[in-house]
Amino acid sequence: MDNNTASKIYEWGSYILIVAATLVFFLMDKNVQLTLLVLVIAVYLRVMMYRSRCKSFEDENDELKEDLRKLTQLLKEKEGK
Repeated sequence: MDNNTASKIYEWGSYILIVAATLVFFLMDKNVQLTLLVLVIAVYLRVMMYRSRCKSFEDENDELKEDLRKLTQLLKEKEGK
């Protein structure tokens, strides 16, 4: 699974858990402990989403740096001839 797919899964999972926490709060006679547990898990998924996005951006940045390095080398070779 690549980072973009993981990011989408974490994002939608956090949305679902926020809705679930709301339902738990109103349907289970304001069960605060269970609601907080579900919200903490939702926040964790959100953090994982941002982490996977950051990792994806870093990977893309590394690829672009490598491409720039190769193009610079080709330009030096062409100007040298």
